[in-house]
Amino acid sequence: MKKYTYDAFISYSHNEKDAFAAEQLHKTLEYYHIPKRIQQSSGKKKIERVFRDREEMPISFNLASNIQEALEQSEFLILMCSPNSIKSEWVQREVETFLKSHSKEQVLTVLLEGEPEKVFPEVLCYEERKVESEDGTEQTVKVKIEPMAADIRGKDKSEIKKKIEQESLRILAKMLGCTYDTLRQRHREYALHRMMAVLGGVAGVAVVFTIYAFHQSAKINERYQESRRNQARYLSQISTDLLDGGDRENALLTALAVVPEDSDSDEPVAEEQMYALNEALHSYEHDEHLNYKPLYKYEMSGNTYSSQSQSSGMLSEDGQTYFCVDQLGNAYVLNVEDGSCIWKIAPGEWETKETNGFRKILPVKDEKAVLITKKGIFYIDWKKQQLIREMKNDAEEDFLSERDRDGACCTVSGTNLAIANVHYLWVYDLESGECQLQSQYDQEKYSSDQANAIAFDEKAENVFLAFGEELEYAEPSASEGKERVLKIQISTGEKSRVATEKAKKICAVSENQMAVLHMECINEDEVIDNVGMSAVQAKYWITLYDTEEGKKQWSSVPYTVSGYTIPETLLLRDMEINGELKKVLVVSVKDRIQLIDAENGTVIQERIFREDIVNVVQADKRRLLVGLSDGRAMIVTVETMSANMEVGSVSGKILDFTFSPEHQQVIWTMKSGKRLVFGEKQTDQQMKSVNLEKENDVDSVKYTTWTDQKGKEQNYRIIEYNGLQTDLKEGVRVYRTGTSDLIFQYECKTAGGMISEVKFSDIDGNPGLSFKVIEKYESNELGKRYESKYVTADLNSGKICSEQTEDEVENQFDSVSAVEVGNKGLAVMYGNEDFTAANKEISFMTGSLTEKGIQFSKKAKSHQVTEEGRGVNWVSITADDRYVLFYIDNKDDTYCLKVWNVEKEKWESYDGQTELLVLDAGYQMDNMSIGAEKNLLATYTRDGMIHVFDLEKGTEAQTLKCGNYKKIQMGFCANDQYLVTYDDSEMITLWDISEGKILMKEEYDSKTSIESLYTNGSGWYFGVGFYGYTLGDEGFYTSELMLYSIDKEGKFYKYAYIPAGYADYTGKEICVASGEGWYSPFYSFSELRKRAEKEMAGKSLSDADKNRYFISE
Repeated sequence: MKKYTYDAFISYSHNEKDAFAAEQLHKTLEYYHIPKRIQQSSGKKKIERVFRDREEMPISFNLASNIQEALEQSEFLILMCSPNSIKSEWVQREVETFLKSHSKEQVLTVLLEGEPEKVFPEVLCYEERKVESEDGTEQTVKVKIEPMAADIRGKDKSEIKKKIEQESLRILAKMLGCTYDTLRQRHREYALHRMMAVLGGVAGVAVVFTIYAFHQSAKINERYQESRRNQARYLSQISTDLLDGGDRENALLTALAVVPEDSDSDEPVAEEQMYALNEALHSYEHDEHLNYKPLYKYEMSGNTYSSQSQSSGMLSEDGQTYFCVDQLGNAYVLNVEDGSCIWKIAPGEWETKETNGFRKILPVKDEKAVLITKKGIFYIDWKKQQLIREMKNDAEEDFLSERDRDGACCTVSGTNLAIANVHYLWVYDLESGECQLQSQYDQEKYSSDQANAIAFDEKAENVFLAFGEELEYAEPSASEGKERVLKIQISTGEKSRVATEKAKKICAVSENQMAVLHMECINEDEVIDNVGMSAVQAKYWITLYDTEEGKKQWSSVPYTVSGYTIPETLLLRDMEINGELKKVLVVSVKDRIQLIDAENGTVIQERIFREDIVNVVQADKRRLLVGLSDGRAMIVTVETMSANMEVGSVSGKILDFTFSPEHQQVIWTMKSGKRLVFGEKQTDQQMKSVNLEKENDVDSVKYTTWTDQKGKEQNYRIIEYNGLQTDLKEGVRVYRTGTSDLIFQYECKTAGGMISEVKFSDIDGNPGLSFKVIEKYESNELGKRYESKYVTADLNSGKICSEQTEDEVENQFDSVSAVEVGNKGLAVMYGNEDFTAANKEISFMTGSLTEKGIQFSKKAKSHQVTEEGRGVNWVSITADDRYVLFYIDNKDDTYCLKVWNVEKEKWESYDGQTELLVLDAGYQMDNMSIGAEKNLLATYTRDGMIHVFDLEKGTEAQTLKCGNYKKIQMGFCANDQYLVTYDDSEMITLWDISEGKILMKEEYDSKTSIESLYTNGSGWYFGVGFYGYTLGDEGFYTSELMLYSIDKEGKFYKYAYIPAGYADYTGKEICVASGEGWYSPFYSFSELRKRAEKEMAGKSLSDADKNRYFISE
């Protein structure tokens, strides 16, 4: 074993922060006392020498000889990873020099700042492995790995120093050749023994020192627990990454790699584990919209074949089985349902002279398949895993040319196989093994190389070949005058010309019609990118040919695309267009997709995506699934492709994509080449049905809490729904939270009726509901007639208390803007008292909500809110009904708030002002918030400040400097202790109101922007997202809610992502407003843990994965 001069070399960037961390780690390592048992096993009594260069050298120099020597003579390289180090040429040179004489296992990474994938050198994120190619030679491939790092990230030097003390044991464990857990245990024992030895002779103060010893022990344990939390946080992120990449099993195992010692604990080691487990278990997934989640993965032995114009795998006719090959010549038959391998067929599986690997596997009916090698054809029964027969040709020709490495020129129709190389076309009857046709075509006349595509006609009586050089072989003037689409009759071998223009794809449309995707290379050198590489520029168009006469029936308008690779798709599908079933050609070239009426060439729809299209598959008669190279699956409809919607994604670039309509599963082929990812639509089976009719569209779900006179709380779920899509009637339903028990329902009498102003309120000491109904009636004389009324309901009895006409409630004002109802029964009506008067100021009066309905006394006084020329946009009432807030439009692009004290019947003033200026946000209420438990008001003003007013004291309680934004949203939470904000810089910020400081700030990472924050003041949760529908940069999106939890230290963490979700933070319920509606409680950690462990059924991470992530538990 080599003896080293140095135990370690610390490589770091010479800026202040990195240098500080390197120095602290250096001291910690050299001062560390190695426990005796570890000394015995490692042979090291202490960490004697650690090399840390103190001087920065000019980049123009090579590494100094003393540094090169130190690197060679160091057993380990400790790399301080940060945004500065990844940019430092010296640090990168030191890594490269060290790896010339050491293995990657001797590089110990320390994460000082940033995210691992951005600050780790690329050389450490991949390892090279030897694999055997089909010709028996070895080749080297790169495999991505995930190096584990000691995480010392901190907000300041003090926190970094503390983290180094905690995480240094991870570095030392590697240097001493033991596990982290072993070293941590020995370190605790040593610390305790040392304290007791010091204290042993001081009997007079034994009690004091015993307490001190326990205190020190507690500190050591605290550091240990903090270290476990750091590891759990890191592994939670790894879990999410694994899930995005299709490895759900390891995602669950990694999320549970560090767990509480108490198996029934409801508290995770780190809060990040809640989100990781909810994601991996697909918690709260019950959206009716398509959303395919990566679920299973299968790792092939070699990389898959894939070309820019040929899918790498194929599905069986029933969509249950997937067939593919890899570059090592292995063929695979996989179960679509769970991604498992039914049969892996290696080269040389059967006793035959054939030594080449398999190039293509094609499914045939009745659980058969055909395998093709360079020189042989193998017909198999994959269900029985048997070879039926092997077929050779009489021409002593290779079936596939060297260029056709992925079997583009072979196809199956029924049990007939057609296959072509540079010179010959063969047609075989697979059942009999008979060669029906062996036809040599004139290479000079038809092509200079391999055909691009092959196809049977509808009756399998003729075979068509498409010729035209691939882009990398294309020469604009070469091979002119050659016949580019060739028709060969199987029974006679007769050949005829169909087209003379270069063809890339062909597709049979009818018995005597063939669609051809033509391509003409314009000029390879015209398109140059910013690094000097040339891209190909080519023109594409579709032509429909009459194959009997060889005449064009129509051609589409050509368009030009450019790129280094240009993936292509050409399909014929029966699709429903305006209620009529039509034959539609689906054409994709690079990033463009067209739907073309096969009969006349009319372009039905056209769409250009931001990424290349790797494949297009049909979902149903009206929809297509488009697989993009960035891993997203988009759904587009024949009605409008401009509103395409993402329906699933996998993390990473992909080579191929397909879909099984029968199983509703998608399959991604990752660009890494070896991994196949199987995804399907997931639902959370733990959720219970609300039992809504599926035809109803949910408008909103509201939650409220009512407390009776004895202090007992009752939570309610209020669902408003409409029938706009189905002409059903609009209505409102009320349930007790946590049940599907319907306690009240009201439905409009007419299909055009509307319900608005739904409000929960106390009605004479009972829980009640108030809302406004507008019914729409048909009238022969007047066209449409509307009737409006106010409805009040008692939720205890589930019955209507009163129904009042609009005139009965609003008779004291000539023109009413609205009637608002408070939680405790306060009613506020505002509008114009005299609409005909010259002075049209806005006034209001207060009343009450009783069993008799909304009551305003005839003697009630009205109070003026605004003078003429200003309007009231909306009114809000505090939770205790003591204050009414009026949001006033000044009609000069400014808005202000006025606060009415109900008890004192006066306007509140702050610093002598009764009007508080707020952001010019029009009708949006998000730039202010009212407390739920305390009468606090937060508003944003144009000076970039958030002002928090205490309405009780009539003072400004706090001013928060947040910056200038066009749009900002805010809401109280955590019993009104905190304020959460979201601004147009896409940052979520949590403020401590009493301290006036930021507790945490984090960027919102979602494909769509936040439309609203969802808080209720009391809860220790908040949500962000939007409800309804929105069209973003990448397409069409439906409702989403990202739910966050808040801990007692003022940190917030993702809890769950919930499509179409609503949350009750007090009653701890999630409701998914999709289909018949679904609900469930907030899942605890112990519940998620048990579900995950049940699914894993005793499985655990491999030893290799444990070592990779430094897991010793």
